[in-house]
Amino acid sequence: MLKRLIQISCFFLFAVVLGVVWFAWYASGPLLMPMNLDAPSSEVQELLAQKEGGKHLVFQSIQAVSKDGVEVEGLLVSTPDNCQFSPTQNRVRDTLKLRGKLPHLERKEELVVICTSWDDGQEVALPMAESLAGAGYTCLIWNTRGKDNVRQYCSYGLVEYADVSALLDEIEKKQGNLPPVAVVGRGFGSAVLFKAAAHDARIRCVVSIDGFPSLKTIAMRDMEMSLGSPLSFIGYWLLDAGVEMRAGYTTFDVAPVDDALKLDYPVMVVCTDEYFFSTIEDNVAIYDSLKNEKKSLVEAIHEGEDFQAKEKIFTRIVEGKKGQKFEKNYKVKLYSGDDELQAGIAEWIYENTRMPMPKVLNNDSVSFFYQ
Repeated sequence: MLKRLIQISCFFLFAVVLGVVWFAWYASGPLLMPMNLDAPSSEVQELLAQKEGGKHLVFQSIQAVSKDGVEVEGLLVSTPDNCQFSPTQNRVRDTLKLRGKLPHLERKEELVVICTSWDDGQEVALPMAESLAGAGYTCLIWNTRGKDNVRQYCSYGLVEYADVSALLDEIEKKQGNLPPVAVVGRGFGSAVLFKAAAHDARIRCVVSIDGFPSLKTIAMRDMEMSLGSPLSFIGYWLLDAGVEMRAGYTTFDVAPVDDALKLDYPVMVVCTDEYFFSTIEDNVAIYDSLKNEKKSLVEAIHEGEDFQAKEKIFTRIVEGKKGQKFEKNYKVKLYSGDDELQAGIAEWIYENTRMPMPKVLNNDSVSFFYQ
């Protein structure tokens, strides 16, 4: 009888251990291999497959070897001479003309690095590159999984950030110099480019769309939504263990808000209110961590709000060191529709990537410094 009880106990313990390992593996899967935010259209896939460009866009291939030894493939996207603009480009250009903040819509020297998705990086980033190319910019998009998708797991910038410097080095080598660089990231891409900007001083300004403060924040929120509050901590602990077991890092290691702390140049923080992992509170946390006063907080206009409104005040409840609570107000700029957002990004890049103007100090010996 005792032997039978021991056998049953051992079998039960084995089943529990097996269940724990399975859950850790299962729960970490969507985090390590995230689905695309937006599936690329057949038109985008066909255009990229040709790699020849056409009436609206031209492509130039760029290849480089990243810090981890993985070969990465990039594309420089621009408009051809005598371009016939696409409907998307025409809408953005018309919006820019109505706003009147961009001096011209001809070709500009600025290079815009775009990252939006871990999988199918070029395909998913192309629509944004198309819009900004229509405003005159040359854009760089790339496959963050590496050539032939050799990177098995997503690291949310811990590895992928080095691709940016490698590709910029290659462009500089080919062209002899590097134009002013801006970066535009969305979701996963926001985390990648915050880390890249924190490590590469050649980047002059950042646009973060639907960013998140830390991967732990997302993982905990996902567990609360899936399992409820009582079980969420256990679920998160197992998920985190699965991430470390499979990919060699933890959710604590991914914290874009910490990378944002290291930046001292202009950052535009955008919340589209489309995803659970990026609320206005999440974006405010990133905004608060930025040192440079040249920063902007932008949000989509909600249904039922005044579509003519340009700004609103967002109030956040902040807890002090002694437990006291007080209100902190933020001025939020508003946009309506993707065309207006793309136009605002184009204006922000132009305004914040130009060379700083020298300023004269009033003293006996005239000297100059850059702002």
